Formats: sequence, C-alpha cells, structure tokens
Amino acid sequence: MPRVNILSGAAFRSALLFLIVFVFVLGVAGYAILKATQASMADQTRTTITEDVELLRDANVTGGEKELIRFIHDSVATRSDKQYAFGLFHAGKRLAGNIEIEPKFRGWGLLDHELGQADDVRFLGFVEALDDNTVVVGRSETFMAAISDSIRNALILAGCVICASVLIIGYVISRGVSSKLDVIDTTLGQVSRGNSDIRLPVGRSNDQIDHVSRQINAHLDRLSEFMTGMRNTVVAIAHDLKSPLNRAYIMLQQAADEREPEAAAAMLERAQGEMDTLRGVLDTILRITRIETSDDNSNFVAFSPTALLRDLAQTFDPVIEGNGQTLHYPDLEGEGVPIFGDRKMVEQMLVNLIENASRHAGKGTVIEMAVGANDGGAVVTIADTGPGIPPALREEVFRPFRRLNDERGAPGAGLGLALVKAVATRHHARVELSDNNPGLKVTLSFPPMRAPFA
Repeated sequence: MPRVNILSGAAFRSALLFLIVFVFVLGVAGYAILKATQASMADQTRTTITEDVELLRDANVTGGEKELIRFIHDSVATRSDKQYAFGLFHAGKRLAGNIEIEPKFRGWGLLDHELGQADDVRFLGFVEALDDNTVVVGRSETFMAAISDSIRNALILAGCVICASVLIIGYVISRGVSSKLDVIDTTLGQVSRGNSDIRLPVGRSNDQIDHVSRQINAHLDRLSEFMTGMRNTVVAIAHDLKSPLNRAYIMLQQAADEREPEAAAAMLERAQGEMDTLRGVLDTILRITRIETSDDNSNFVAFSPTALLRDLAQTFDPVIEGNGQTLHYPDLEGEGVPIFGDRKMVEQMLVNLIENASRHAGKGTVIEMAVGANDGGAVVTIADTGPGIPPALREEVFRPFRRLNDERGAPGAGLGLALVKAVATRHHARVELSDNNPGLKVTLSFPPMRAPFA
C-alpha cells in the first residue's frame, strides 16, 4: 500500500484552508486599518493647516500685509521647509514664504509644482485671498505615505510570518499523523498476513489517532480471541464428530453386509442414532453462532423471570425426582423484577443450566432455583450440592466442547455452557460461577430495563 502523502493529509489541508481564510481576513482588515489611518492623518493635516490659516487671518486683521509678511517669515524660519509651506502673493508676485509660484486654485488642493521641489514630494495646500493678497498654507504628505508604507509592510511581514508558521505547524502535525497512519497500515498489513499477536502502539498525546489505535487494539484482541476460539472449536469438532462418524460408517457397512433383515435394520437404527447425535451437535453450534452474531431484537419483550422459573419447576420436578435428586425452588411468588429479552432464548439457557446441574451433581443432591434483584436488574441463580467446578476451570467451561471429563466417549458435547454464555452475552447479562459449599452456584445478573443495548 503506498505511503500517505503528507501534503495531502487532513492536518496540512486544514492548515491551508485556515491560511486562505486568514490571508483573506488579514487583507480585508489590513485594508480597513490602512484606510482608517490615512483618513485620520488626512484630517489631522487639514486641522493643522486650518489652524495656520486662522492665524494668518488674525495677522491680516491686526497688521495687514506687513504683519502677514512677518508671520510667514517667522513660520518659515522656525519650521522645517520639508514639512511645512507658506506663501504670500500679490498679483502673482511672491512677497514672502517658501512657495515659489502662486497656485491657480482656491481652497484645498495639491501643491505639485508651486514649491519647486522634487515631483515625488506631495503637499496638501489651502489657498485663500485676504484683501488684495493671496495666502497659501501647505503641509507635506510624505509622513502620511511613510506611515502608510510602514503599516502596509508590517501587515505583509506579519502575514508572511504567520503563513510560514501555519504551514510549518501543519506540515509537522500532518507528518506526525502520517507516521501514525503508516504504523497502523503496517500493523494491519501484518495482521492480514496472519500475525494476530501484534498490536498498535498508543502514545501519550491521547489524540484521535491514539483513540482509534485503542479501538483497533480492542478489536484485534477480540479477533485474536475469536480466531483462537475458532481454531479450538474446529479441532474439538474434528475430535467430537470423528468418532460418531466412524461408528455410523462402520454400522452402515455392517448393515450392507448383513444378510439377516432384522440385524441389518438394527444396524441402520444405531447408525441413525449416531447421525441424530451429529445433527444435534451441529444444530447447537449453529444456534450458538446465530445468537452471537445476530442483532435482531424483534423478539425482545419484557417478561417475568419468576413466572418462567415456575414453569420450569413444573416441567423438571418429576424428571429430577426420577433421577434421585431434589428440586428446591422457594420464593417463586409474584412477578419480580422483569427481564427485557427473548423469552425462549432465556428459557433455553436456564434449561441447559438445570440439565447440566442434574447431569453432574449426582444422586441424593439438591438443585435450587431462585430469583432476586440487584441494582435494578433481575438476578437468577441455579445452584446444586454436587462436586462443583474447580476455580481454575470456571472460565474454560464456557468454551465450546470443553468438558471436565475430557474423554470423548463421555455423554454430552460440551456445548451447554457455551450456549449459556452466548445467550447471556446477547442479553448483556453477567454469568458468574461460584462455590455453593458444597456444589456450584451459577448467577445470572441481568441489566435493568432502562439500560439500552443492541
């Protein structure tokens, strides 16, 4: 599988998208800031020029042309001619100031050639007639252009720095994500080639990739358990079905060779019994598989476990008594805490537990059924006073074809508790095996009705 392209990663593409948005916002905001600054400086320049014009008006009122010449002479001497311009003209002839040519306009305008300076020097001027004379006041716009250029350059520099930073950060993040994705790709590739023991490394950053890695590891654990269980099941099926198949094959051969019809019929009947046993085992395996893989809740209803145990007590009481055992079921009154599930499926689970207890407890023992509640959910217990199960084997007995008596000729296929486990898992119930002192106690703890499950 080709390596992930870092520049096409989601992190880098997100950084590019952020960068495009940022550049657009910065351009709009920078343009607005620049225009607002230029407008503010232009207003300040006009205010300064207006103040000087007012002073010239006062000087003209106070001393006429002579006072105007003195004021302009002092202003030119005390202010920089690169920033300020003054002029007094009479009939086109300059009487005072640093403006060489009388402007053609009146009011506000630009003094381009009137100053005799370089073309790139711009002055904003105001021209007004005072009696027979013309006064001109101007101020350079160079500082306005310099400040505008400074703001523009600062915005460009900040934008370049931020853009470069975003690209670097996006590249670094995308590189890190791509490295983790490469590890995931490599690990899953090894899993597909049969290495079910390998797991993904989980970092300390606890980001989304780490979360996904934990989920993948959890699924790999379940897959590994499933594969291990499948291998064990296949081996167990091969062992458990081999003997009855061989016996049925031999009986069919003997029936074919038998000359007596009665003897041949007996052989065929025994062969049919072996095949019925095989069919029962296969049916149970298929039932367990359907329970474990199905997510159909259409048959799930609320029902009373107490009523279900009462029905089972009526059914099994004579059977267990015939086996020399005693079935004890106190306090099976009322309805009790309900269970939300498939009633037939739960009934099959309890039947398996009762039959399993009767089969292994031995004569003279007591089998007890009880129902209660814990944390809002129903709790059903099936206990016996038989030999029990060693603690070290209590988890293994739920595996298909696992029997305490490992002799293949022993009755049963070792699927009863596997079916119990599958039904309990399907109903999100917890199965616990514990000592009954003496014997074994099986506790089924169901979730409360309000707990959602699929």
